[in-house]
Amino acid sequence: MDSQFVEFPSKAPSPELYLIGFHMDPNAEGPEFYTLIGAEGESERPITRGDRVLFFRRPADALKALNASDNGFRDFRPVPTELELLCDISGALYVANAEAEDADGILFELIAVFDDLLRAVKLNVPAEHTAVLRAMAERLGENPEFASLLEESGLTRDQLEDALIWCVGAVAVKSSWVG
Repeated sequence: MDSQFVEFPSKAPSPELYLIGFHMDPNAEGPEFYTLIGAEGESERPITRGDRVLFFRRPADALKALNASDNGFRDFRPVPTELELLCDISGALYVANAEAEDADGILFELIAVFDDLLRAVKLNVPAEHTAVLRAMAERLGENPEFASLLEESGLTRDQLEDALIWCVGAVAVKSSWVG
Protein backbone atom coordinates (compact mmCIF):
# COMPACT_ATOMS: atom_id res chain seq x y z
CA MET A 1 0.00 0.00 0.00
CA ASP A 2 1.34 3.41 -0.96
CA SER A 3 0.83 5.92 1.84
CA GLN A 4 2.24 8.89 -0.02
CA PHE A 5 -0.46 11.56 -0.34
CA VAL A 6 1.42 14.04 -2.46
CA GLU A 7 3.59 13.08 -5.36
CA PHE A 8 6.77 15.15 -5.28
CA PRO A 9 8.81 15.31 -8.44
CA SER A 10 11.96 13.29 -8.08
CA LYS A 11 14.92 15.50 -7.42
CA ALA A 12 17.38 15.46 -10.28
CA PRO A 13 20.76 14.24 -9.10
CA SER A 14 23.15 17.11 -8.70
CA PRO A 15 26.04 17.11 -11.13
CA GLU A 16 29.33 15.92 -9.68
CA LEU A 17 32.98 15.88 -10.62
CA TYR A 18 35.32 12.99 -9.95
CA LEU A 19 39.12 13.04 -9.89
CA ILE A 20 40.47 10.12 -11.90
CA GLY A 21 44.13 9.17 -11.69
CA PHE A 22 46.06 7.19 -14.28
CA HIS A 23 49.01 4.90 -13.61
CA MET A 24 51.08 3.76 -16.61
CA ASP A 25 54.63 3.04 -15.46
CA PRO A 26 54.75 -0.19 -13.43
CA ASN A 27 57.81 1.17 -11.61
CA ALA A 28 56.08 4.39 -10.50
CA GLU A 29 53.96 4.67 -7.40
CA GLY A 30 50.50 6.15 -7.57
CA PRO A 31 48.91 8.16 -10.36
CA GLU A 32 51.14 9.85 -12.92
CA PHE A 33 48.41 12.05 -14.41
CA TYR A 34 44.76 12.93 -13.89
CA THR A 35 41.53 14.11 -15.45
CA LEU A 36 38.13 15.09 -14.12
CA ILE A 37 35.01 13.18 -15.08
CA GLY A 38 31.70 14.94 -14.73
CA ALA A 39 28.50 13.06 -13.98
CA GLU A 40 25.02 14.33 -14.75
CA GLY A 41 22.41 11.71 -14.00
CA GLU A 42 23.43 8.55 -15.84
CA SER A 43 25.84 10.37 -18.15
CA GLU A 44 29.56 10.50 -17.36
CA ARG A 45 32.17 12.20 -19.50
CA PRO A 46 35.61 13.73 -19.03
CA ILE A 47 36.39 17.41 -19.22
CA THR A 48 37.43 18.38 -22.72
CA ARG A 49 38.45 21.35 -24.78
CA GLY A 50 37.84 21.17 -28.50
CA ASP A 51 36.97 17.44 -28.27
CA ARG A 52 40.31 16.69 -26.61
CA VAL A 53 40.46 15.17 -23.11
CA LEU A 54 42.20 17.49 -20.67
CA PHE A 55 44.87 15.83 -18.53
CA PHE A 56 47.01 17.35 -15.79
CA ARG A 57 49.94 16.09 -13.73
CA ARG A 58 49.00 17.27 -10.22
CA PRO A 59 45.63 17.26 -8.44
CA ALA A 60 46.33 20.91 -7.55
CA ASP A 61 45.87 21.70 -11.28
CA ALA A 62 42.30 20.35 -11.35
CA LEU A 63 40.69 23.81 -11.15
CA LYS A 64 42.98 25.12 -13.90
CA ALA A 65 41.97 22.19 -16.12
CA LEU A 66 38.29 22.66 -15.28
CA ASN A 67 38.50 26.35 -16.18
CA ALA A 68 40.13 25.42 -19.50
CA SER A 69 37.32 23.00 -20.39
CA ASP A 70 34.58 23.88 -22.86
CA ASN A 71 32.12 21.00 -22.59
CA GLY A 72 29.76 22.22 -19.88
CA PHE A 73 31.60 21.40 -16.66
CA ARG A 74 33.41 24.68 -16.07
CA ASP A 75 30.93 25.86 -13.39
CA PHE A 76 30.61 22.54 -11.55
CA ARG A 77 31.71 22.69 -7.92
CA PRO A 78 33.21 21.55 -5.71
CA VAL A 79 36.38 20.60 -7.52
CA PRO A 80 37.41 17.22 -6.09
CA THR A 81 40.68 16.88 -4.24
CA GLU A 82 40.37 13.18 -3.38
CA LEU A 83 41.01 10.47 -5.93
CA GLU A 84 37.78 8.71 -6.88
CA LEU A 85 39.37 6.06 -9.07
CA LEU A 86 42.85 4.96 -10.06
CA CYS A 87 42.89 3.70 -13.63
CA ASP A 88 45.86 1.35 -13.49
CA ILE A 89 46.86 0.92 -17.13
CA SER A 90 49.99 -1.13 -16.44
CA GLY A 91 48.13 -3.30 -13.94
CA ALA A 92 45.27 -3.91 -16.36
CA LEU A 93 47.69 -4.91 -19.10
CA TYR A 94 49.33 -7.35 -16.70
CA VAL A 95 45.95 -8.85 -15.80
CA ALA A 96 45.01 -9.11 -19.48
CA ASN A 97 48.25 -10.92 -20.29
CA ALA A 98 48.88 -13.12 -17.27
CA GLU A 99 45.81 -13.65 -15.07
CA ALA A 100 42.71 -15.81 -15.35
CA GLU A 101 40.51 -13.32 -13.55
CA ASP A 102 40.22 -9.61 -12.88
CA ALA A 103 40.02 -10.05 -9.11
CA ASP A 104 40.41 -6.34 -8.26
CA GLY A 105 38.36 -5.05 -11.21
CA ILE A 106 41.20 -3.03 -12.71
CA LEU A 107 40.74 -4.42 -16.22
CA PHE A 108 36.99 -3.73 -16.11
CA GLU A 109 37.60 -0.20 -14.79
CA LEU A 110 40.12 0.49 -17.56
CA ILE A 111 37.64 -0.60 -20.22
CA ALA A 112 34.86 1.49 -18.66
CA VAL A 113 36.95 4.64 -18.26
CA PHE A 114 38.40 4.45 -21.75
CA ASP A 115 34.92 3.87 -23.15
CA ASP A 116 33.94 7.26 -21.66
CA LEU A 117 37.15 8.91 -22.88
CA LEU A 118 36.81 7.58 -26.44
CA ARG A 119 33.19 8.70 -26.71
CA ALA A 120 34.17 12.16 -25.49
CA VAL A 121 36.80 12.58 -28.21
CA LYS A 122 34.43 11.15 -30.82
CA LEU A 123 36.67 8.36 -31.99
CA ASN A 124 35.30 5.15 -33.44
CA VAL A 125 37.04 2.07 -32.14
CA PRO A 126 37.92 -0.39 -34.93
CA ALA A 127 35.43 -3.26 -35.16
CA GLU A 128 37.96 -5.93 -34.18
CA HIS A 129 38.78 -4.05 -30.97
CA THR A 130 35.13 -3.25 -30.24
CA ALA A 131 34.26 -6.94 -30.36
CA VAL A 132 37.01 -7.86 -27.90
CA LEU A 133 36.29 -5.01 -25.49
CA ARG A 134 32.52 -5.52 -25.57
CA ALA A 135 32.88 -9.25 -24.85
CA MET A 136 35.30 -8.55 -22.00
CA ALA A 137 33.13 -5.80 -20.48
CA GLU A 138 30.04 -8.01 -20.60
CA ARG A 139 31.88 -10.90 -18.94
CA LEU A 140 33.66 -8.79 -16.32
CA GLY A 141 30.42 -7.00 -15.45
CA GLU A 142 29.05 -10.38 -14.34
CA ASN A 143 32.11 -12.36 -13.29
CA PRO A 144 35.78 -11.46 -12.74
CA GLU A 145 36.92 -14.72 -14.36
CA PHE A 146 37.67 -14.19 -18.05
CA ALA A 147 40.16 -16.89 -19.11
CA SER A 148 37.33 -19.24 -20.05
CA LEU A 149 35.78 -16.50 -22.22
CA LEU A 150 39.04 -16.25 -24.12
CA GLU A 151 39.16 -20.02 -24.62
CA GLU A 152 35.48 -20.39 -25.56
CA SER A 153 35.34 -17.42 -27.93
CA GLY A 154 38.69 -17.91 -29.63
CA LEU A 155 39.83 -14.46 -28.52
CA THR A 156 43.48 -14.23 -27.62
CA ARG A 157 45.33 -12.29 -24.97
CA ASP A 158 47.22 -10.57 -27.79
CA GLN A 159 43.93 -9.32 -29.25
CA LEU A 160 42.87 -8.05 -25.83
CA GLU A 161 46.20 -6.31 -25.29
CA ASP A 162 46.07 -4.78 -28.79
CA ALA A 163 42.57 -3.41 -28.14
CA LEU A 164 43.59 -1.90 -24.78
CA ILE A 165 46.76 -0.34 -26.19
CA TRP A 166 44.83 1.06 -29.14
CA CYS A 167 42.43 2.77 -26.71
CA VAL A 168 45.23 4.26 -24.62
CA GLY A 169 47.09 5.48 -27.70
CA ALA A 170 43.99 6.92 -29.35
CA VAL A 171 43.06 8.91 -26.26
CA ALA A 172 46.66 10.09 -25.87
CA VAL A 173 46.61 11.46 -29.41
CA LYS A 174 43.27 13.20 -28.73
CA SER A 175 44.28 14.86 -25.46
CA SER A 176 45.70 18.14 -24.24
CA TRP A 177 47.73 18.91 -21.14
CA VAL A 178 46.99 21.65 -18.64
CA GLY A 179 49.41 22.87 -16.00
